[in-house]
Amino acid sequence: MMISSALVFIMIPALSLIYAGLGNRSFAMTLFRLPLITAAFIGFQWALWGYALTFTQSNLSTSWWGSEMRAFALADVLARPVGSGDGITGTSIPELVYVVYEGMFASFTAAIVCGGTMQRVRPARFLVFISLWSVLVYYPVARWSWYTDGWSKKLGIMDFAGGTPVHIVSGTTVATFSTFCSIEQYKNLKDLKGASYSINYVLLGTAILWFGWAGFNGGSALGGNLRAVSAWTSTHAAASSGGTTAVILIWWQKKKARGSNVRAKQPFSNITALYFCDGALAGLVAITPGAGYVPVWSAVIFGAVSTLFVNFFREPARIILKNDPLQIFLLHAGAGVVGMSLTGLFAMDSTPAANGLGPYTHTKHTCMKADTQFFRYQLVDSVAGISYTFVVTMLILCFMKLVVHCFASSTSPNDLEDNDPQAVEMHEWV
Repeated sequence: MMISSALVFIMIPALSLIYAGLGNRSFAMTLFRLPLITAAFIGFQWALWGYALTFTQSNLSTSWWGSEMRAFALADVLARPVGSGDGITGTSIPELVYVVYEGMFASFTAAIVCGGTMQRVRPARFLVFISLWSVLVYYPVARWSWYTDGWSKKLGIMDFAGGTPVHIVSGTTVATFSTFCSIEQYKNLKDLKGASYSINYVLLGTAILWFGWAGFNGGSALGGNLRAVSAWTSTHAAASSGGTTAVILIWWQKKKARGSNVRAKQPFSNITALYFCDGALAGLVAITPGAGYVPVWSAVIFGAVSTLFVNFFREPARIILKNDPLQIFLLHAGAGVVGMSLTGLFAMDSTPAANGLGPYTHTKHTCMKADTQFFRYQLVDSVAGISYTFVVTMLILCFMKLVVHCFASSTSPNDLEDNDPQAVEMHEWV
């Protein structure tokens, strides 16, 4: 579990590479630095109050947050066993190990959101936003998905490693950023189209992210058992399937463009690698909720379907969410919804039972089978995650707008030219 925690942490600098590689030159350095700084902020908060609000019993009038005083500042979380007896899907492990592991998930989710801030908000003010967001958005959604008393957990919805609390929530948050900027209609927002800063950064970041996903999905089995092996194998198969499907698609488009004797709108030689990375990441995101529930053979379906989904909606997403140039909503929220839905169709009892704890008994249902009931339950959780995240995030942004003018002011990073050293050195932090 400690190795898995370290692997999840490695995914954060991998995001830095991907965002810096995809972003334009004027903001590449900010996108390179911000994910790790954001992860540190959230890690600090997780130790002080994040774990207590997410994974402890509630004495409040609402169970939206936990309230056990022993868990605040990790005062008494050393060795109490956490595991299947607490409603968590896996073997029993010391609570402090679980604190570290889940804290990495919180930090990684916040780091994903960084990609939606390109030339939209100053980094220091983004850190204020993400601090409020983690308490009001991430902690409640993670609680309802993974904690015993969460409504989603009680309903029997299957989310192994964060389809809703990690990917759908982070993607929807970025979409809310984009919507907020569109509503405000700032005159000095610049067109974010342009060549990627470095395709090699994107490839390297994708490779490291792929490697780290072994701890992200495999570690969610909470032990070195056959279920963890199955989860990691499914993860690798889904990523491979997604990347391969993306390459075949771009080759087909290239052949079609050549056959029509019409000049292609995009230089295919430059985007094949980017499409491959998108496909691999779509497969990784899609298999995340189902890695510990679905059989290994179905993982290739997750990768192929999620990649087809992302590619089909790429242009509509670019038009509707003009202020999400990295298309984080489509890749994370879109592929996350696909993964949650497919999990409801392909889940089987034999996969979670591989953790060695005996036959798996679902929270609400005695047997998992591919039927429309589980499919509906999975969609309910996805829609709830999107709706709740969008509304609360928009309220946070409106509140911050009332307090300070933090978006696209006359001295914001948007006014920095590509050849301005200040854009690279990122002096405008406050």
